[in-house]
Amino acid sequence: MSWDAYFDCQSWNYTHNTNDMIAAAYEAVTAERTDVYDDHLISKIIGPAWWKRLDGKTGREGAAYLAQIIKGMEADPARFRAMNPENGWGSYDSLLTVLREMRAAGEAACCDVRRWEASG
Repeated sequence: MSWDAYFDCQSWNYTHNTNDMIAAAYEAVTAERTDVYDDHLISKIIGPAWWKRLDGKTGREGAAYLAQIIKGMEADPARFRAMNPENGWGSYDSLLTVLREMRAAGEAACCDVRRWEASG
């Protein structure tokens, strides 16, 4: 399984195997917990999955949100590399590359008309 994100004619797709990494990085920066796999019961208790938080944001809002995740990941690379999936599908380094590309796309948005579309 994977998540998909779309913004301004660009798209990204990445494995759910790194959702724990994203959730931990976001929580490290914001102290807000997020659901890892979008279980509706858990989401009601601890907050929606990270991609649901991205969905519907403007380019700049999405970039700011992604920047928080990136900041958390960059603050402790060893911690997050230790969370690399055992099956080899996804990694800290390749995920960080994807998130940086997504952030850059949102930062480059010339207006707030376009919105992120994300699903998991």
